[in-house]
Amino acid sequence: MSPVASVIIPSFQSANTIDACLSGVLAQSLAADFEVIVVDSGNDGTAELVRRRFPAVRVVHCQDRLDPGVARNTGARLATGGVLVFIDSDCIPDAGWAQRLCDWIDNDGYDAAGGAVRNVEPASVAAWAGYFCEFREFLPGAAAAPAVNLTLGNAAYRREVFERYGGFPDGYFPQEDQVFHQRLRAGGARIVLDRRIVVTHAHRSRPRAFLSHQVRIGTANARVVRALSARGVWFARSRWRASVGLPFLATYRFARTVAACWRNERFLMLRRPAVIGLCWLGAFAWGIGFARASTAAGAEG
Repeated sequence: MSPVASVIIPSFQSANTIDACLSGVLAQSLAADFEVIVVDSGNDGTAELVRRRFPAVRVVHCQDRLDPGVARNTGARLATGGVLVFIDSDCIPDAGWAQRLCDWIDNDGYDAAGGAVRNVEPASVAAWAGYFCEFREFLPGAAAAPAVNLTLGNAAYRREVFERYGGFPDGYFPQEDQVFHQRLRAGGARIVLDRRIVVTHAHRSRPRAFLSHQVRIGTANARVVRALSARGVWFARSRWRASVGLPFLATYRFARTVAACWRNERFLMLRRPAVIGLCWLGAFAWGIGFARASTAAGAEG
């Protein structure tokens, strides 16, 4: 009998976090059996660690580094469950996480369901800045509602729907979620975000790593905006408009980040103003990545 769900975990250099992740995943209680698949492409011994400590987990090790989206697709192709559940190797799920995601699909008729992200504590200033800048749309809360996007570290999909739309697109990391969910919405798929379904995520703890990742996000975001003709495409399609407009774009992103996080985390922001300052720098790092990608697009054209 096929399992009710397949939990798929992309992994790269995850030796320090995979133990806690898998312990949380294997502690889940589902109405029927579920399988766990780790797709690892690192060289730090994660695959061997998993095989030794978690023999029930299926491990796929790839010699070449895979983007997370590609790793997730690899796991999905090997999965046998009717629901594909995704979590990242640096996340720890709350109790009931997997069952509640599956319930939205099996019992409520949704094609995709996702949850929220909580920051691990204690956390550095850089980790809090990364949390706010990356997950401002997915803070924990008490509401569930139809959604346009999900975070791929806490999401589940009806298997046939995932396969119908070809899985996560390559070339947009770390923004492939937006392109994939746009495809689902265009095809009439139903998506729900339940902020009560929470995973705890460990973020980059050093400012340099945080800023470098924000540049990467900005670069991917320019590609996504062009692909979807989304808000900001006027900037993303011009070699000079994105550069000239960088202060505006960065300020707009910073303002949206602070506004989105203020309701849930304003007391932390007030206690640790350095977090706000690093978010401001992160917005400009994002803008640099966005401008670079836009400039490259203009040069190619």
